[in-house]
Amino acid sequence: MITEHLDKPLEQAGYLDFRGAHLHVVLHEATDPMARVLLVGPFAPDRHFSYVPWVRWARYLADRRIEALRFDYRGVGESTGIFEEMGFGSWTADVQFLASWLRTRSPDVPVILHGLGLGALLASKAFAAGAGDGLLCWSVPKNANEVLRRALSHRVAADQMSRGANDRKSLQEYVRQLEADQHLEVDGYRWTGQLWRESFEIEAPFNRTDDDNSTGSSDRPIRVVKLDRSAALLSGSSYLVSLNPDLTHLFAGNFEWIAEAVTTLQIRHQ
Repeated sequence: MITEHLDKPLEQAGYLDFRGAHLHVVLHEATDPMARVLLVGPFAPDRHFSYVPWVRWARYLADRRIEALRFDYRGVGESTGIFEEMGFGSWTADVQFLASWLRTRSPDVPVILHGLGLGALLASKAFAAGAGDGLLCWSVPKNANEVLRRALSHRVAADQMSRGANDRKSLQEYVRQLEADQHLEVDGYRWTGQLWRESFEIEAPFNRTDDDNSTGSSDRPIRVVKLDRSAALLSGSSYLVSLNPDLTHLFAGNFEWIAEAVTTLQIRHQ
């Protein structure tokens, strides 16, 4: 199916087959693109918090000759697959597959991986394995367990509000349930003990900083951005600010970095 927002570039929504599942993707086409960006979204419970700003960001890029691809991981959102049969390795493979797919559209156009929250960790792992020409990360957590623990704390808070004093459980009791390999439903997704254990091992392959920076190897630029609470792209800040904030400044600054990175890559590869 193809949709069009006003007189802007076309948006194509569909599915790509990958390892027995169907990855739901939305391609925001650009006219004569100078780059392509793979938007690697946050963890499953945070998907709805980032959805509107993520779409706006993709359209912002497409309007400026940067083609963008949004997607749902296998087992999440509109993609097929069983969540509890997936894991961080599976979702990193999704990123690598889609980065390769973007590359095939025109091999001479740079591909930038852009991750948010857990997506920043997964994009970083795929990038370290050779995917993409550049890497842009927003709100990189210490590790994947930090992301899971935050989502689990929200589940605990909701349960404590709805249950009587004798039925309430502490966060640690839920953790012990996972450590005992008992399934736990969090925001509609069935977590496993394996997912919890693996989350401690998924870390960014570079040092995080508290401020914007631009680093990278000699030929592949990296930018790490710590979003402030006003961005409201993750559930950790969404209770305090609008779910559709004014992100003009964030968009403009990061678009400029992508454009500069693309120019640098083109010069180096001449």
